[in-house]
This record gives sequence, C-alpha cells and structure tokens, in this order.
Amino acid sequence: MGDRLRIEVDRAACMGSGNCAFHAPATFDLDDEMKVVVLDPEGDDEARVGVAVEGCPTRALRLVE
Repeated sequence: MGDRLRIEVDRAACMGSGNCAFHAPATFDLDDEMKVVVLDPEGDDEARVGVAVEGCPTRALRLVE
C-alpha cells in the first residue's frame, strides 16, 4: 500500500462471512478454509478497503499506519 495504511489479518478470528470480499473483491478473498486472504493490498481504493474492514463482523481485519 506504499504510503497507504497496512492491512492486518487475524485468521483465527475470521468466520468466513465474505463481507470483505464483497466490498473489496480485488483486495480480499476467502481460501479453501473459508478464511480471509489478502490478494492485493492495493487492489481496491482505500475507501473500499475501509468499508470492507469496518464490515467485518468479527473484527478480523485492521488498518494500521
């Protein structure tokens, strides 16, 4: 993300809702275990990534500086 915020993932907290992949599909996906993976931190614009992070029901995603 360059000078953008960094994405942190807590896979243990992920319940596989898919909200992240719905809101930022070029950034997030679910793997075979139905856990979040980051495909490309710069795949979607920062606003979409922010909506995806905020929409995570288990707070498995965080944006950090």
